[in-house]
Amino acid sequence: MLSEPLSAVSTTITATTETVLIPTLLTPIPAFEPRAGKVYHLLVGGTVTTGASGTLIITPRYGTVIGGVALGGSPTQTVVPSVTTAPFLFEYYLIIRSIGMPGANSKAVGYGCWRSNGAVATAASETAVHCGTVGADISIDTSIASALWIGVTFSVAPSVIPIWHVWESLN
Repeated sequence: MLSEPLSAVSTTITATTETVLIPTLLTPIPAFEPRAGKVYHLLVGGTVTTGASGTLIITPRYGTVIGGVALGGSPTQTVVPSVTTAPFLFEYYLIIRSIGMPGANSKAVGYGCWRSNGAVATAASETAVHCGTVGADISIDTSIASALWIGVTFSVAPSVIPIWHVWESLN
């Protein structure tokens, strides 16, 4: 376990601009800690309330701020409208493929999925948004302290409450 789950609920997300899902303080990656073949795993669970028809974009980044290195954002996905306090689960894997000299000379890929309930008693109405690296590995700098940033962008103001998280290394 790289970061212990908090005993408090994270800040509610109501913005329609890119916002971090959970603070990067909770997803640290120490300098020189990654190695080739290392797999990081993030789970975040909570509740989501949606308004009228809107969309969701997920943008994972290697870095501590919105300007970090993008790891393959999702397409713009329509969310199920008018859902009240539905559970959501976001799962993400960050895989370090190779380690190079200091600077952006190491390589990584990442894949994730957001899943949340849809309209009650309506078949196949779940919101599912997938994100991931497509094509070539992404160049990152593992020689400086960093974090995994998960940006969420809703087109219509939601109420997303991250209630718990698990940040771990699988190897």
